Amino acid sequence: NSINLKYIKMKKIIIFSLLCIVISCSQNQPNPNFEKNVELAKNWFTTFTSEDLEGCAEMMSEDVEWRSCFYGAPIMDKEAAIKYMKSWQDAMENIKYTPENYLPGVDPETGQLNGSVRTYGTWTGTNTESGKSFEVYMYHYLTFNDEGKIINSGDFGDATGLIMAVAPDQTE
Repeated sequence: NSINLKYIKMKKIIIFSLLCIVISCSQNQPNPNFEKNVELAKNWFTTFTSEDLEGCAEMMSEDVEWRSCFYGAPIMDKEAAIKYMKSWQDAMENIKYTPENYLPGVDPETGQLNGSVRTYGTWTGTNTESGKSFEVYMYHYLTFNDEGKIINSGDFGDATGLIMAVAPDQTE
């Protein structure tokens, strides 16, 4: 009789444990749009580094929100984001992005995978005015709508330090 009670308790513990594993695994299922969005993100970086500003604009939603990597900069709309990108392209030559990875992003309110793409990587190039080369490690995120357009994005890194490092030398 006591063996039967132990068997029933053990059976309940095993069932409960399996149920917990199934629930925890089902909450972290990959978003079905993630792989497609990784390809869109890669295409965006290729388009940007080829200095195809019109192509970049076509990849953005009309109501996109873009976060600059400069201290204190406000969130930008599409027009401001295009000007921001143009300023980078005008200031730098031979721009190249070498991604370290492409990772799934989460909805900031729910913590659930939402198909967005995060990436860490290294930017290299040469400052147009000074001729000085640069290498800077940065983080980016891109969220896409159902039409494959970027609806929000952000850049994080030491942009001010980069600008100061490649600035022309001061003459006295």
